[in-house]
Amino acid sequence: MIRERVSQAVARAVARLQASGELPAGLTTPIEIAEPSNPEHGDYACNYALAAAKGVGKAPRAVAEALAMQLASEPDLAGVEVAGPGFLNLRVSASVVAEAVAEVLAKGEGYVRLNSDAPKRINVEFVSVNPNGPITIGSGRGAAFGSTVCNVLLAAGHTVHREYYINDGVNSEQMRLFAESVRHFCVGTPFPEGGYRGDYVSEVASRIVRRDGDAETVDRFQTAAQEIMLAKQRDDLAAFGVTFDTWFSEQSLHDNGKVESAIEALTANGSADERPWRAKLKLAKKGVIEGVEIEEQPKDEDDVAEGQSKTLWLRSTKFGDDQDRVLRRKDGRLTYIASDVAYHDDKFSRPENADKLMTILGPDHHGYIGRLTAVVAALRAGEAAEGSGEPLSEIEAKLFASPAERDLCAAALERARKRLEVVIFQIVRFLKDGKPSPMRKRDGNIYALIDLIKEIGEQAAPDAPEPEKLRIGRDVARFFYLMRSHDTHMDFDLDLASRQSDENPVYYAQYAHARICSLLEKAREAGFSVRLGAVPDYALLNDAREIALVKKIADLPNDVRRTAEDYGVHRLATYCTELARAYHAFYDVCRVLQPEQPELTRARLGLCEATRTALRAAFGLIGISAPERM
Repeated sequence: MIRERVSQAVARAVARLQASGELPAGLTTPIEIAEPSNPEHGDYACNYALAAAKGVGKAPRAVAEALAMQLASEPDLAGVEVAGPGFLNLRVSASVVAEAVAEVLAKGEGYVRLNSDAPKRINVEFVSVNPNGPITIGSGRGAAFGSTVCNVLLAAGHTVHREYYINDGVNSEQMRLFAESVRHFCVGTPFPEGGYRGDYVSEVASRIVRRDGDAETVDRFQTAAQEIMLAKQRDDLAAFGVTFDTWFSEQSLHDNGKVESAIEALTANGSADERPWRAKLKLAKKGVIEGVEIEEQPKDEDDVAEGQSKTLWLRSTKFGDDQDRVLRRKDGRLTYIASDVAYHDDKFSRPENADKLMTILGPDHHGYIGRLTAVVAALRAGEAAEGSGEPLSEIEAKLFASPAERDLCAAALERARKRLEVVIFQIVRFLKDGKPSPMRKRDGNIYALIDLIKEIGEQAAPDAPEPEKLRIGRDVARFFYLMRSHDTHMDFDLDLASRQSDENPVYYAQYAHARICSLLEKAREAGFSVRLGAVPDYALLNDAREIALVKKIADLPNDVRRTAEDYGVHRLATYCTELARAYHAFYDVCRVLQPEQPELTRARLGLCEATRTALRAAFGLIGISAPERM
């Protein structure tokens, strides 16, 4: 909005200088509009002259002065100053401020929605934990992050499909152990080594006995236990404000033969084979291959003679993975990555077909970036590609049979990197009394996400009804999970989260919204309304705090655009706090209800309404409520 208009004004000035020959015609220096280090210097600052000076061949200040002369005629700017070695300090006109307020009020919360120049259909898979336990507090960060990324991508003009991959394959060792553990609590069979303990396991067992009686087989226990656990996961995620368009069953890929079909396709295009060796790459920085180790696999002629198959390898090192992966073991059992191949093939083959797949994984999954990218590349390895004409290097000769195969694989890998993005979120540490808290119950049970939501709500509002406690717990937990960048470790301060005061950033932001609601109600009682009568004269909003508040309101679409590019959803939590701070600063100095100045009152009420709109839009993006009373 305002920032974009300032950027466009600078772009027009640059274009005029290029047309006159004062700047090179081919200059492509980006225009960046930032907040000035000192608000007294102007509304915005621009360092274009400093960035472009080398390409221009002039001193930065000379470039800045030429730009300032051009910008003097721009109607959106009320003032331009050259500062220091070549900075431009810019002040926007009163009409720009007024039009920004009017635009927000006209569009409502939809003012944050962007029209993308290249809209995509994006499939976002996140959370996707095994159905052998509740959604944990560790997965809570991924749930908050993933759902907010989806909201942002939608606001940025893309089509988004939210997906949960259910790891329910019957060949899963983890799910077998879970079934054995539940069976132990049901019928007293020996507890399996490495099995699952905790109240939730015995609760699942009790529900199975009440519903089905004493089930006899492990398979029956596994099916029943998974159904109960999956329903629990759905309910807990819904309480956290997270829903999915598709819950996709891994087992369905085996049942309908898609896993075998995908493996056959990989074998046919040369991406998988049964040769008895595995390649491992020695990777340097930026994925540069320093060497290839060929690890011979021991031959077992007796096994082959008895009709057992050989190990089937996915030659994922041809597509940048650090080692080849087993698709099918010698005894015929399929590995987890075999399901991954079929799953990604399925996602690309659906009628709605995604232009891009995004997979959000937890802290211990960095190896999956190369692995899953190789899977997607292998699926498309047979597609045509231009040859480089270069012979194989010594290293490449250990991986590829010919230059043509290398070029096909390289092209497939490039396509895969464009169509699949694996995003890793980092670990979250919980603090109590300023010290790390293990976040496990005294009896050793898993501390579930729903436990965290309930604990925060109970401590913050012990006398509130249960639905209100859940709302408070959800809002606080989501906001706190989102306060730090997903690619950095974060500390979750449980003491601060449970504190209902201005120190808690969630309440601080929500209180600004409630304060505005109360003010607008008082204004209606006094006979003032933003929505009735003539459009207020928003050009009257000329106090520094008013302008700062309008600028902050207008910045939300820009933050949405940036967040859609880098997934830095933490900036939206920061935005909520900063907008609330800007509103409180305005409200504390600029008296809103002034019967003796009705025009100024209406203009300021419009600014309050625009602030409320921005808060609600930002709250909606990060998935928290906008209470009208606190």
